Amino acid sequence: MMDSFMDKLAEKVSASDIIRANAQAEAAETERLRQEAEQFRTQLEQLKESEKEHRAIIEETRDSLNSRMDDNESKIHDVGVQVYRNVQAIVEKSREKSEEGFKELDNRLETLQYAVESKNKAVTPLVVITLLIALSDLVFNILRFLGVI
Repeated sequence: MMDSFMDKLAEKVSASDIIRANAQAEAAETERLRQEAEQFRTQLEQLKESEKEHRAIIEETRDSLNSRMDDNESKIHDVGVQVYRNVQAIVEKSREKSEEGFKELDNRLETLQYAVESKNKAVTPLVVITLLIALSDLVFNILRFLGVI
């Protein structure tokens, strides 16, 4: 029975049918590959467009970052200048206070020197008078000891 079935099948399927079936299969495979290639082309174009968009975004981000960095550098410079000026002002005030303190000390020293000098001037005659009295007392005692007086 199997042989008769194969014979019948072989009669129905001829070489031209096999060639035609192969051609149709090849055509279907070729169409599938063409569609797949077209999908790949479409995806490639989408990727290229996406790449252009990403490059534009990257460039925009780069410009934005450069701008921010420039702004930050400017702000840092401004803050640095402000700090420098503040420190300079503090140092200047401190120097002025020190100068005022030195002037006050200098004035006190001059006052003290004047007081010492004026006291010394007042004491000098007193010392001279005391020395003269002591000397005259010594002379008087020596003369009494010698029996002159």
